[in-house]
Amino acid sequence: MKHLKIASLVALSLAIGAGSAFAQDKKEEKEKPSAAVEKYAVDFAAKWSNDPKLIEAIKASTAENRKLSYDDVSMIDNQWRLAKSGAEKEKKAAGWLKENASDKSVEDHTKAGEALIKKVREGEVSKFLTEQMEKAEPKGAVTEIFVMDGWGWNVGQTGGTSDFYQGDEPKWQKPFAAGENDVSDVEEEDGVKFAQISVPIKDGDKIIGAATIGVDVSKVK
Repeated sequence: MKHLKIASLVALSLAIGAGSAFAQDKKEEKEKPSAAVEKYAVDFAAKWSNDPKLIEAIKASTAENRKLSYDDVSMIDNQWRLAKSGAEKEKKAAGWLKENASDKSVEDHTKAGEALIKKVREGEVSKFLTEQMEKAEPKGAVTEIFVMDGWGWNVGQTGGTSDFYQGDEPKWQKPFAAGENDVSDVEEEDGVKFAQISVPIKDGDKIIGAATIGVDVSKVK
């Protein structure tokens, strides 16, 4: 039954993402982070990922989001994306909301997204994660942290993720469904080269969510 549920979760996530999370540009060679970067992220997460309050927050989020339908997931995530990046950059999100949730204006959907971002960013889990990031050594080695529940929703974050729902991406699917780390390619933003390492979060032996840790690859050798 457990495997069936996991399979259905991943199937739903893949449907929402339409497979886009797995699209790759085969022509472009991507830089991979070193094994030391992955180990650093795993060791760093081990220091705080079993915190009882964090575990309870993840479980509570999973229980709350269990009721959401496919359309609910799409609407909420598009509201977040719209509020985060604006209608000009997120024309696809704005278009989906106009077509499928026309009971509200784009402006109202944006306000709903803004309220959701504020709730997550100002929540106790986000404050906790910010504290952990600030403790990281060497200073600046951790560029971001965000934690996902058992459906792929953000529970807390230190920065502003572009979307609220991560269940359609390998950073949630691989740690949650397979219990394996997901290691991204190295990216560069504002002059900082970083990789995202995503790891399972467990309550005892049970995987209940996942965490993504951004690591400045220049600071970890």
